[in-house]
Amino acid sequence: MRIKYVNNNSEDHVERNLGKSLIRAGLAVAVGPEDAEESTSRLPKYQPAAVVEPEWEVTVHNGHQGGKTLCIRMTLPNLVLDYFGPPDAANSRREWDGGCRWLNGFGRAVPEEIVKLYKRQYKDNPSLRGSGWALPAGVSTGPSNESQAAVQKQMDDREVAVSHELSKVVG
Repeated sequence: MRIKYVNNNSEDHVERNLGKSLIRAGLAVAVGPEDAEESTSRLPKYQPAAVVEPEWEVTVHNGHQGGKTLCIRMTLPNLVLDYFGPPDAANSRREWDGGCRWLNGFGRAVPEEIVKLYKRQYKDNPSLRGSGWALPAGVSTGPSNESQAAVQKQMDDREVAVSHELSKVVG
């Protein structure tokens, strides 16, 4: 194969494995019609990635505790995100010098037609509005919460008993 040395621009015929090694090391470049189409780089050629547009929908999220909540859903090939907040805050963002942050969790604005649909369904279905972080009555999130509730009840009972005893002493 024919190569051209980078340091002195001289050309030479060398064995293919030696020429490829020199080219990989950056000490030479391939010259000649037989080597022009052959790539010595191990890296793939740059191809810009296609921009994937998310799919938007207004749907009902079925929670793990059995609750149903109206939400705006953004679906990408490997990601699904839901927004449960009030409709007026769906496109809220905080701005500062040099940047901004969307408060809906999507990192972008929700399309206006989706916000309008969400606002209408949010108004028509008060039972599907998110309740924030509160759980429905009687719902436990596991044995650790139940044991903590039992300890809290014991402490409350002791406090009531102590205050009752103090009221006898004082009164």
